Amino acid sequence: MAETLQEQLAVHEIAPGEFVAQSPPGRMGNSLPIAYGGCTMGVAVAAACSTVPANYHLYSLVGHYLGPGLLGVKMRCTVHSTRMTKTFATRRVEVKQTSPDGTSRVCMELIADFHVEEPAALTYSAPPRRKYSGPESSPHLEHLSKTLLSNNRISQKQAEMASATGMFGLMGKFFDTRHPTEGVAGQNMFGIAKHMPTNQDSLHITDRTSAEWIKTFAPLGSRAEKMSALAFVLDGALSFTPMAHSGLWFEDVGVASTLDFAMRLFVSDVDLSHWHLRERNTLAAAIGRQYSESRMWDEGNLVACMTQQSILRPKSELMKSSI
Repeated sequence: MAETLQEQLAVHEIAPGEFVAQSPPGRMGNSLPIAYGGCTMGVAVAAACSTVPANYHLYSLVGHYLGPGLLGVKMRCTVHSTRMTKTFATRRVEVKQTSPDGTSRVCMELIADFHVEEPAALTYSAPPRRKYSGPESSPHLEHLSKTLLSNNRISQKQAEMASATGMFGLMGKFFDTRHPTEGVAGQNMFGIAKHMPTNQDSLHITDRTSAEWIKTFAPLGSRAEKMSALAFVLDGALSFTPMAHSGLWFEDVGVASTLDFAMRLFVSDVDLSHWHLRERNTLAAAIGRQYSESRMWDEGNLVACMTQQSILRPKSELMKSSI
């Protein structure tokens, strides 16, 4: 198991355009024994960044999850160069795993676009949807959990889910994450304490937001490390944001898993070695799918966003009768 974020997301080139992850993917935020999608996306981004010159900066990442990743099996990436001009570069990345029976299976395909920095005709940036406390005055998830447990507001089982070895342990291993209590997640523990009332309950679900202050425990160095770390973080929590914002949790739905994603950068460099604010909200849900968004700011500027459409199936009658 990887000890650092760099080890978790690093890739090695084994042949021209062929890369293998240094470490197998980890598990996070899923009740099933499958890999966290941010690990898959992170190694794909690292591989794509390794194939372009240093002055080409990632600005767009669009892709699809084609199947869940297996735990304990390293990802392999094939990078195809589809455009290389004086200003733009485009890479198509295919991410695969070899199943225990020896067959190769594609887990993800994505398109990564790069741009050489140019002068700006205009400069502006949208602010967060609401005002949040700073990282120093925002609690860790475990601190929030201990407080609610001591006040008999949550169960021991719920507290264990929020612990360092719980559902979000992989994130807690690599990132210092604080939860402003102005956000839904900072009040109901990411949705684990689904019955906890919040100060946004009177709002329409599309107006509710959660936010987290995030930075890595260890410094990030190369461009590939910074961009893969960003993808790793922005992928997190979007597939279950609608549940956390509507008083539901994993046991209340059948399947909640990301189908496609689009990550966009508005600056040339995003270094999560320093505090960044991630704000999440959900925008639409119907016909077994939902659409949600994360936005990320540095000390004052919107630097990146990710949108995702996810499968969100209701719990079947058979599953309901078994619990």
